[in-house]
Amino acid sequence: MQYPRRVLWISISTSILLFLVTSMFYIVSVRSGPILLSTKTDPVPQKPGASGPPDISTEPPSQNPSPWLERNATRTLVIAQLQAEDTSWVNTLVQEDPYLSSAIYVVDNTSAPLTVLVNKGHEVMVYLTYIIDHYHVLSDVSIFMHAHQITWHNNDFLGSDSAQMVRHLKSKYVLQNGYMNMRCHLQPGCPDHIHPYVGKDSDDILNVPEAGVIGIAWGQLFPHDPVPSVLSQPCCGQFAVSADRMRRVPQQHYVDYRNWLLATKLDDRLSGRIWEYVWQWLFTGESEFCPVETICYCEGYGICFEPSEYQLYFQIRDEARKLEAEVQELQPNEAEPTTQERIADLKRKINDLHGRMNKIQSKAMDVPR
Repeated sequence: MQYPRRVLWISISTSILLFLVTSMFYIVSVRSGPILLSTKTDPVPQKPGASGPPDISTEPPSQNPSPWLERNATRTLVIAQLQAEDTSWVNTLVQEDPYLSSAIYVVDNTSAPLTVLVNKGHEVMVYLTYIIDHYHVLSDVSIFMHAHQITWHNNDFLGSDSAQMVRHLKSKYVLQNGYMNMRCHLQPGCPDHIHPYVGKDSDDILNVPEAGVIGIAWGQLFPHDPVPSVLSQPCCGQFAVSADRMRRVPQQHYVDYRNWLLATKLDDRLSGRIWEYVWQWLFTGESEFCPVETICYCEGYGICFEPSEYQLYFQIRDEARKLEAEVQELQPNEAEPTTQERIADLKRKINDLHGRMNKIQSKAMDVPR
């Protein structure tokens, strides 16, 4: 009498198990993963505490998707830092973005988790060290930047803020192009900036000291390539590169470049400035790399201006700055009634100009993309 009861329990248990498996399969099959960017490399290991890998659907798409819409691009923010500099903004970014990791090299602390052999060449030693050490496990996009968050050489329309530049940076643009200078404004550095030479005289030498040594350095770094007649790209040693583009250069070459940096008798300032106008050659093969500013902003950061309004913005800004300078000149005598009136009038004009600038900027930030 026990045998039929056992068969009944087995049948009931099997039915329940099949129902649970079928339900789980249905739930998984209807989940939709994020729209993600295609890349040619595997994702870097996830940060501790991450909830799991991206949920990439295996269902065939209804249409042929763009090759750039398969998975999110992983990114690493590589920072060259002095121990006294504050990089908390980097930690905030990493906490906000599950696809972003960081590699902060403290160049003047040999006990830091990430550091360099010698603090030499400013950020160049950090950048080369990172590429050498991570050559086979690079993120899809690597972003190379300085430690300070707010600085004049960042982009005006992102508050001169490094964190905002990283937040707005379009990985797709970097992946499609391979290399992007993080600064959109051409000056200083573009166009027609440095004219390398190996002689004793140069028209550049007073304003561009590296012009006097870059010709010789070029022959040491790139012995098989003739010295270009001109080297140009926007300053100041901050850029994003795809893993594919970095791996087009053999790893040993990066080791050789770092060995050159270790051995050169040039001081930090000169060796660092030389590389500031060499990166674009290394990653693009172009001696002059001066993109149109509005294209850099729109395609690289999603901030899209009408060309005429972009120029108008800077005309208005120049006018506002002239008036601000006049206010500063008048302030020592502002106790005088006529001076007070003039200062009040100037401030009204300045506020009006700032309002016009804000209107142009807000419009660019709101353009559908």
